[in-house]
Amino acid sequence: MVEIFPDLANTRIDYCWGGMVDMTADRLPRAGEREGLFYSMGYSGHGTQMATYMGQIMAEVMDGNTTANPWGDFDWPAIPGHFGPTWFLPFVGAYYKLQDYLH
Repeated sequence: MVEIFPDLANTRIDYCWGGMVDMTADRLPRAGEREGLFYSMGYSGHGTQMATYMGQIMAEVMDGNTTANPWGDFDWPAIPGHFGPTWFLPFVGAYYKLQDYLH
């Protein structure tokens, strides 16, 4: 961080986000309604910005403006080779931690 933003060298870091990341095969979100439940998900690591935006959009959808949803007509292709629980995520996380350390 300091290499990219040297002015932050003396800045204290209080919090770091860490958690599950939901991804879709094409890395595009999905949003809509199914059996009375409205949803917006699959932000593929862009949840902070996209969830705020999609909250506004889905409020419009719930108010009757179904054309406001840019992801409404998307299908849900499966991620090839992924079945069951996300057993592989710790390995993916370790790989990126190593990349952070090496660079």
